[in-house]
Amino acid sequence: MGLGDLDRRILWVRAGGRCTLCRKYLLEGDLSSIEVPMGEGAHIVGQKDSTKSARGMNPMPVDQRDNVDNILLACSSCHTEIDKKKIEGLLDVTLLREVKRSHEADIKMQTGLLRSRRTAVIRMAGDIRGGVMELPRATAAEAVIRSAARFPFFLESYDRQGVEIDLRGIDGENPLETSYYPAATRRIDSALTNRVIPGVAQGDIEHLSIFAIARLPLLVYLGAMIDDGVPADIYQRHRATDSWKWPVTESSTEFTVTPPVSDDGGTDAVLITNLSGTTPVTDLPESLRSAPCWTIQPNTGPAEDVFQSTDVLTRFTETVRSFFTGLEASHKHVATVHLFGALPLAGALAFGRVLKSNGIRPTVVTYDREADSYQRALEI
Repeated sequence: MGLGDLDRRILWVRAGGRCTLCRKYLLEGDLSSIEVPMGEGAHIVGQKDSTKSARGMNPMPVDQRDNVDNILLACSSCHTEIDKKKIEGLLDVTLLREVKRSHEADIKMQTGLLRSRRTAVIRMAGDIRGGVMELPRATAAEAVIRSAARFPFFLESYDRQGVEIDLRGIDGENPLETSYYPAATRRIDSALTNRVIPGVAQGDIEHLSIFAIARLPLLVYLGAMIDDGVPADIYQRHRATDSWKWPVTESSTEFTVTPPVSDDGGTDAVLITNLSGTTPVTDLPESLRSAPCWTIQPNTGPAEDVFQSTDVLTRFTETVRSFFTGLEASHKHVATVHLFGALPLAGALAFGRVLKSNGIRPTVVTYDREADSYQRALEI
């Protein structure tokens, strides 16, 4: 009778397209390199209850011998060899069953280790100085597919929008009031606690894609609050193209850290990130102008679209991590780092992600630029 089409497909999938015995790849010939199926179904217990059928003299009922569980995928050479009478006593039914079981279990395990292409999308949108920011689901989905060749997964919710952290309409954003940041961070915490953390624990989330547009302190906060044990891609809105899709381009942009010229020995330090703009020390609150001040700046100069590729974002992240590592080594007395400057969206998120790393000890204080002065915003 032989195998039907369904059982034949099951056999090939279980075996991973390889000979169960010698592991030879069975979808490519030795001569032409053209993909053609070269495998054969080899019976473990012979197809017929006869001494002329290899391993045929066995209690297994004849009507069960064409079952896929009694057949292993083999190359022509191995199939011929195991059916030879001289081999039958060595490669017996018990051994062949174990070889089949072991091989198919290995294939299932190894293919299960392949990187999943699914990614859970987090979108956060908040007002910026009264301007309403939009970040549609379709926009995020297209960016993920085109930039990372991943498939967007929106954790189901009643409105099918997935993990959407909506900070729009929170009172006190413009003009900025002291009540705004506590209300906004509560909303972020709620989304992460109720949606993302359970998703990670249940195995629904293995990778994250993060899109966010809001005031800078909230971007840093979101980055810091997301579990750093979960791999994540961060996305940037590019002004030149008005797109969230990462450009496919090479950029030589590197980042340098300029150390302070003096150190007052105090517990406060300043970090200015001049990425998309420049912040002079004279703009800082007067109480911090004498504190030791570090500056991070791109070698190509500040620009709104400084992150021309994911590689540039990675270099910035490594620079921030290096800054904190060096600070811990040379300025152990610093307990608080005051963050100022102009950071693109992705840079602020990446900065927050670094704060989750082991060994980051100082408290980071973020600030908001309002009119001609900076206002203290969030401690992270």
